[in-house]
Amino acid sequence: MRNNRLDLLNSYIGKWKTEGLTKSGEIISGTDTYEWVEGNFFLTHKVDVSFGDKKIQALEITHYDDMEDVFRSQSFDNNGCISISTLKIYEDIILIFADTERFKGNFKGNIIEGLWEQFDGKNWVPWMDIKLTRI
Repeated sequence: MRNNRLDLLNSYIGKWKTEGLTKSGEIISGTDTYEWVEGNFFLTHKVDVSFGDKKIQALEITHYDDMEDVFRSQSFDNNGCISISTLKIYEDIILIFADTERFKGNFKGNIIEGLWEQFDGKNWVPWMDIKLTRI
């Protein structure tokens, strides 16, 4: 049976213009696209962005973990990297946690804004400010 908590992901559905700036000054631009897999149990997220001159493409799949009451994601990118993360949504607040990255942001109508941080081995440090606008 499908858990109704999955409906929290409906806000993501669609194509988004992605823009931002890393703390080292690289401009971020591209698109993020979110779609349900038939049945609406799994959400796909396709990333197509540039960090300065570096092109990043990734496919992420998100599902709901009934046992832990969180969303789980696995992402696979064009550099061969695999990232596993946990996602929590509280009203308009979005929290994403991975081993070396984390995100805190907000839904504001057709805009998602937030800050990504990276773990430097000792501390969490700001990495990039990001803004997604629904196209």
